[in-house]
Amino acid sequence: MTMQSHYQTLFAYHWHTTQRLLALVEKVAETAVFSTCHQTLSHLLSTDYSYRTALETGQQPAHLAADQFPTLNKLKTSFLEEQSKWSTLLASLNDDDIAGSADLTTLRGHTMSFPRWRILQQVLLHGMQHHAELAQLLTEQGHSPGDLDFIFFQG
Repeated sequence: MTMQSHYQTLFAYHWHTTQRLLALVEKVAETAVFSTCHQTLSHLLSTDYSYRTALETGQQPAHLAADQFPTLNKLKTSFLEEQSKWSTLLASLNDDDIAGSADLTTLRGHTMSFPRWRILQQVLLHGMQHHAELAQLLTEQGHSPGDLDFIFFQG
């Protein structure tokens, strides 16, 4: 398996899990926990966007605000758009690109160099953390997402 196909599979799992959780968040739309779910999903989307944009441009963009996604439907649409952009980015990276370095300039003007695979892994692990938080919140509300383990992903 190439590094490219490895990361394409892991990101497919990331998007699949996000979509499963988005579908369940709809079931708690009229509860107090919805606001927390919305904030968490908005943060996850902003982070996915930020790292992708930084990889594409070398510049850290400003974070997206939660109020840019006022509805669950806007979040769903925005995640699908982000998924498409990540798919294009991953398809453009070969194994040497993934193993190579990316220079990223922060909003404060500091430039740092990271191996691309570490950035890709950061996006995935960050997503996993927030997926777990959302799963816990939803489970407490009686809407468990069930088994989210990667081993059972059929992507």
